[in-house]
Amino acid sequence: MAKTNSFKIAELIRGIQFDIDNDVITTSKHINSKSKKVGSATKTSTSEFALDTFSKTTYRAARYIIAMSEGTNFHSTEIMVVHDGSVVTLTAYGTLKDTNLATIDADISGSDVRLLVTPASSNSTVIKFDRTLVDA
Repeated sequence: MAKTNSFKIAELIRGIQFDIDNDVITTSKHINSKSKKVGSATKTSTSEFALDTFSKTTYRAARYIIAMSEGTNFHSTEIMVVHDGSVVTLTAYGTLKDTNLATIDADISGSDVRLLVTPASSNSTVIKFDRTLVDA
């Protein structure tokens, strides 16, 4: 059954609160926008895959916070990506881990910049990210 606009507005209102004393809008929902995105993937192989992509003509740089888990093992890092239209430069910092769960790289494929992840194990690895983009 199709959702009406009234239903969509009711759901939106239900998920947002306004704190009049502090002039703050809060929500317990994830918010995706033109420049922000939250995503995840679960992998059971050691094959490289594109965790995320963005347009190289629209955006110049991206910041990712990545959290990975495999059973009780964890690996978290912050990634900065910038490109000049043909070459991508990546740096990782703020890495916290008890074991290396994946390697991270980036490239340009066609009109997109891709964040590439290669899991270190074929055990189920959950990779979650929070991305912020900067316009070109």
